[in-house]
Amino acid sequence: MRILGSALVAAAALVGSSLVAAAPATAAEESRYVARSEVIGTSHRGRPIKAYFRGDPKATHVLLVLGQMHGNERAGRKTASYLVRHRKPKAGTAMWVVPTMNPDGHRKGTRTNARGVDLNRNWPTSGWTRKGKGTRTWGGRARGSERETKAMMRFLKRVKPDYIASIHQPYGVIGKSSKDRAWHKRLATELGLKLKSLPVGPSDKVSPTLTGWYNRYYGKHGTATTIEYRAKPSTAWAGKKASRAIMTAARVR
Repeated sequence: MRILGSALVAAAALVGSSLVAAAPATAAEESRYVARSEVIGTSHRGRPIKAYFRGDPKATHVLLVLGQMHGNERAGRKTASYLVRHRKPKAGTAMWVVPTMNPDGHRKGTRTNARGVDLNRNWPTSGWTRKGKGTRTWGGRARGSERETKAMMRFLKRVKPDYIASIHQPYGVIGKSSKDRAWHKRLATELGLKLKSLPVGPSDKVSPTLTGWYNRYYGKHGTATTIEYRAKPSTAWAGKKASRAIMTAARVR
């Protein structure tokens, strides 16, 4: 009994010392975790465009998820909501979530913003065109003319994420490019979607989309990728499944 008692005391002491030694590291990690939000701009109608931050403010590995650019493509907002409410990036990493950059279009259920502009054709690149006014893909009166586009440009220039997941519908594919193919493959695997080229504009020009603009001008900082969900993904898939998949692919989980 004495031997057993001594062994138990020793074991308890060892476990206790391990817990004491590990506590400061855990506390330090927790102290670096921040959850906050900010308004990064406003829409044409004055509605706020909000961004939510989760993680280490000093992280050098950052994911950004844009839930919605076209107001009639709503599934990505479910992913954004689940990320904000339920997901926490691993220690040393961080995540920004913008549920929508088109709150006016979301309110009306339209692809375009309140001025009839397709925000994913409005980015200031060589592929931009003013043609097509009145259509669902009109790029606006000038490159980067819309308040929503300008707000996202300022924001992306400031935070310079390593990975941008720009969520759309309804084709059910990952927009592949020659940039960071490993990231694209991880997304395809985790989300169960095929890789496919999604060209916008002339092949010899830079696509006037968020991904085209970021990859052309800020590609040294990271990669922007278009994710096309299927037309009607379930709430569970768009929320729990997709949020986990994107974080895993971006290696912040």
